[in-house]
Amino acid sequence: MPDVPEAPAALAPRSTSVLERRGRRWLVWSFLACPCHLPWTLAVLGSMFGGTVLGGLLREHTVVAGGVVASTWLAGTARGFWLVRKGQRGELVCALPAGDGVRSA
Repeated sequence: MPDVPEAPAALAPRSTSVLERRGRRWLVWSFLACPCHLPWTLAVLGSMFGGTVLGGLLREHTVVAGGVVASTWLAGTARGFWLVRKGQRGELVCALPAGDGVRSA
């Protein structure tokens, strides 16, 4: 019988740091979509898409665009905090090892 280590105990430290890093990345990217940056975000998007159909839609529906940006920020921030807390509690993402899992006898 092959010797197989316990997967959850072996992966706990590695997966928690992965979860925390992933959560912090979500928080950093969500910061860029923060509603306090909305005037800058709309200005950048307007200059990028100016003269296109998307630019015209953005100009005509700035309230909807602001709502989309604010919703994106809220969802990304919530997801980031959720991943960081999950990593700090030591919950596992997956109970499978990082390789193909096949061992030779």
